Amino acid sequence: MSDNWSIAPRPGLASQAVAVLLAGIQHKRWRVGERLPAEPVLAADMGISRPTLREAIRQLVATGLLEARHGVGTFVARVPAPHIDRGIEELYSSYDVIKESGYKASTSQCSATLQRASAEVAQELGLKPGSSVCEVWRMRLADREPVIICQDYFDARILTTLGVDSDVAAREILSLGSIYRWFSERVGKTVDQALAKIEPIVAGREESRVLRVRAGTPLLRLRQTHFGTDGNALLYAINTHRSDMVRFHVVRRRTVLRDEQASIRLTRTRGGDAGKSSAPRV
Repeated sequence: MSDNWSIAPRPGLASQAVAVLLAGIQHKRWRVGERLPAEPVLAADMGISRPTLREAIRQLVATGLLEARHGVGTFVARVPAPHIDRGIEELYSSYDVIKESGYKASTSQCSATLQRASAEVAQELGLKPGSSVCEVWRMRLADREPVIICQDYFDARILTTLGVDSDVAAREILSLGSIYRWFSERVGKTVDQALAKIEPIVAGREESRVLRVRAGTPLLRLRQTHFGTDGNALLYAINTHRSDMVRFHVVRRRTVLRDEQASIRLTRTRGGDAGKSSAPRV
């Protein structure tokens, strides 16, 4: 990372200054416990005004990343939480994606309980309301920081077929690190595809407690129905993500319409280079 920082003067300057300061902490320009340079020096280094720098520092102090000590200076209190970015079109284990993103993945809790299926769970799994289901509850961590609350539901008759109770299933899933692997290796069924829905929510009392965020903090909830290779529903998941730590993206591809394809073929037929075609206009 270069020591010569510059931010173009435009609206949202304080937000950009926050991003630059965060990058400096993440890249260990300033380590936890170290004091930031004096305000005039840091403002000049970043190419911003001192009021803009003060606002950026104020925001980071409010989040607990920086600590302002009166008469002493501003110190780095902790490293910013990790960001995990993944394409929503991919089906993956949350444990694996945390690990592949370069963080230490772990599960702080894993429990399994038998309960009656709610109308939502029953519908997604193709069961009758009130049918017995097993809920597997887990907390995913990235570098010991809580990232995702995982709630997975499946037909309780799977446990009967395996001859195990919910406690044994929880230990097996925790040992394997992924409920997908558990389905593959223990149940003998492969999770092949899923229908996912993402919705924004705010943290309630329980989410704020377990995810260590303030009540009202924006979160991302992913509801996913998983299907086997035979097309039958195997698993219904409700995963609640910290939106400041987990990001989703979607790769979108443009569909060429029939009349446009015909136009391209006609152009080539009239003497155009068969190996080239002009780019379609947006």
